[in-house]
Amino acid sequence: MKGRIWIGLVAVIAAIAAIAVLSGGGGGRGGSLDPVAQAAETTTHVGGAHVALSGSVSISSLATPITITGRGAFNFKTDEGDLEMTMGGFPPSVTARLSGRELKMRELFKAGSIYIGSPLFAGSLPRGASWMRLDIGRVQQAIGLDPSSLTNGGADPAAYLRFLKASGGSSHLVSHETLRGVSTAHYSGTIDLLKALEAQPSSDRAKLRAAFSKIEAQTGLRELPVGVWIDSHGLVRKVSLTMSVGAGAQHGDVAISVEYFDFGPTPSISAPPASEVFDATGHSLQSLSPGG
Repeated sequence: MKGRIWIGLVAVIAAIAAIAVLSGGGGGRGGSLDPVAQAAETTTHVGGAHVALSGSVSISSLATPITITGRGAFNFKTDEGDLEMTMGGFPPSVTARLSGRELKMRELFKAGSIYIGSPLFAGSLPRGASWMRLDIGRVQQAIGLDPSSLTNGGADPAAYLRFLKASGGSSHLVSHETLRGVSTAHYSGTIDLLKALEAQPSSDRAKLRAAFSKIEAQTGLRELPVGVWIDSHGLVRKVSLTMSVGAGAQHGDVAISVEYFDFGPTPSISAPPASEVFDATGHSLQSLSPGG
């Protein structure tokens, strides 16, 4: 039963990821680009970057928020990435299964798939697997999008920026700030997820809208406030996202910030051995089906 609970959780994550990674290709609507959209274009051509992530998840049923920190690297040209995360603040029912009070997770992005590994999966996944795999291309196709429009597997730091561009959203300058010794301009904007989806290549618009309606009903997500920090070279140095997600009686507030630095080549990524991987894509697709 515990394994099914975690698989179900990943299915919900996949539903949100199916929205979050649809920006590969990021076609514009003509005219001049605002600074945020221009930075999206510039950043994707620098090869790669190292990242530092921080955030929190506040859930209505928990007394304290769950904290998230992480570090890794992404290569925008080969669509590969490696992110190691640490999460804390879990209730005793969860920490009892951990060797410490923190949960370690690792995410590998490779060839359009995401591999998720964690000690918490021990004994919970079929056939003794220690990794879960999600095929983002299949999830994308299931909601009516052209799989060829997925080019980055979610490893592109400018993904949300392209989403902002595709949705027709606008941004405005908030302030000037220094990050890691670099002067940046801080912009703020809002992503309309449905408009951004409809701007993507699609094989079935009716299916796409139906899938989005279900995701919106399950999560309450329709808009994403986004903050973007851009340096004098037009590179994205930081992205922040906030969202409120509701599922039944549960409600959660999520705040995530990702910094990008040390632009250039990054280490190559190898997928885990097939014998150690459980493919959770089917469960994710079930969550998007009419009876899921």
